[in-house]
Amino acid sequence: MNTTLVNSFARLDSEDLDNRDFEPMRRKQSRPEHRRRNNAGGIHCRRAKRHTWGCGAGARLADLRAFASAIAVTLVALISSASADGFTDFTFQNVLDKGNANAASGFGAVAYSFQISTYETTWSQYAYFLNNSQAGRNNQYGVYDPSMSPTSSNPLGTLNSGLSQTRDPGTGLYSYSVVSGFENRPVDWVNWFSAARFVNWYANGGTIASNTETGSYTLNGQTSGTLAARNENAKIFLPNANEWTKAAYYQASTASYKTYPTGSNTFPTATINTNTAVSPNTSQPNTANFGQVAAAGKTTNVGLYTSTPSTYGAFDMLGNVAEMTDTTSGTGYLRMGGSWATSNSVSGLARWTSNFVPGINNYSDGTLTNQTLGFRIAAVPEPGNMVAAAMGLGGLIAMHLVKRRKPALARVAA
Repeated sequence: MNTTLVNSFARLDSEDLDNRDFEPMRRKQSRPEHRRRNNAGGIHCRRAKRHTWGCGAGARLADLRAFASAIAVTLVALISSASADGFTDFTFQNVLDKGNANAASGFGAVAYSFQISTYETTWSQYAYFLNNSQAGRNNQYGVYDPSMSPTSSNPLGTLNSGLSQTRDPGTGLYSYSVVSGFENRPVDWVNWFSAARFVNWYANGGTIASNTETGSYTLNGQTSGTLAARNENAKIFLPNANEWTKAAYYQASTASYKTYPTGSNTFPTATINTNTAVSPNTSQPNTANFGQVAAAGKTTNVGLYTSTPSTYGAFDMLGNVAEMTDTTSGTGYLRMGGSWATSNSVSGLARWTSNFVPGINNYSDGTLTNQTLGFRIAAVPEPGNMVAAAMGLGGLIAMHLVKRRKPALARVAA
C-alpha cells in the first residue's frame, strides 16, 4: 500500500552536447590520427564519445539528472508509509533514544527505535476500514458493534456513538457512514480483536483485498479467547506497554520519566465539563479530556489539546479514550492512558502515571467494548525498503565513480 510520493521523473536529454568539451590542442595533436576517424571507434574517438560513460558536458548533465532522480526514488523508499487512497492517513512521531531503562511501573525499556501514531484512531479512519475490507462489508467478526450507532438502544447512552450501518438488500453487503461531527473524534465501542484486524488490514495494504486475519497478528476467525501475540515480522501493530510507556512519559534529555503523559510531573487540569457547558481551555499546557461524569461525558476531536503533547509529541495519551496495547495475559491486555471518564483526583489518576505497577486485575478482556475505549497504532521502519534504497544509492554512487574514472584511465593509456 505504500504511497508513491513522486509520480514521474524528467526524461534525460538525448541531445549530444559533447562537442562543447575540448581537450587542449597539444594533447589532441599528440594522438595518432586514426583515433579520431569517424569509424575508428575507441574511447579516444571524439565523434564516438557519446558512447562512452561520463565524458563531456552532456554526459555529465545526464549523470547529474539520473543521480538526482535516484536520490528522489531513494527518499520515497525511506519515507513512504502505509496509506490507502481516500484514507486519512496516520502521522507518526519518532521514538528514538533506544536502550532506555524502565519506569517505576516496570515498563518503558525499548531496545529499538519505533514510531507512535500522533493521534488516536478516528471514526473516519475506522469507517474507511469497514467500507474497504471484506470483514466490514460482510459484517464479520464483530468489527462493527451495534453500540457504534447513535440510534441504538444503549443503556449507557449514545453520546460517543459515531457510525451508522446500512445493508444493501440487493447485494447483502454493508456500508458505513460517520455521524456528522464525529469524523475526527476517536473511535470507541471497538474490542481488541477488531483493533487487531484493523492493524492487519492496514499493514497488508488497506484495500478491499487486504487480509484482516493474518499479518501483524494471526487471528484466522478468532473473536474471543487467548489474545494473539504480535508476529515477529510485524511492521505496524498495537503498541505494547513498553512502547506506549516510553512514548508517553520518557524524556531523553534527562533519561527519566515524567509522572503524567502530558509531559509534566504536575497533576494535570481537566478543563472540559459538559454538564455546565464550560468550553475546554485546550490551549492551556498540561490539560486533558478527563474527569467527566459518565452520564454526560464525551470524547473530543483528537489533538484538540494543542499544548499537551507527550514527551515524544503524541496527543491525548491522557484522557479522551483509554488505549489498547498488545501486552497480554491470557484473554486480557493492558490498557493505558485513561479516558474522559477517569476521575479528576490524584488517586483516580494514579493508574495512569508512570509509577503505577499494574497487577493481573488491571488486564481488560479482549472482547470488552465501551464508550471509553479506543486505540492508536505503532510502527517500525520497513528494513526491506531501507536496505533496497541503500543498495540502490550505493550502486549509483559506485557507477558514477566508475564513469568519472574511465576517461582518466583512457588518458593514461594514451
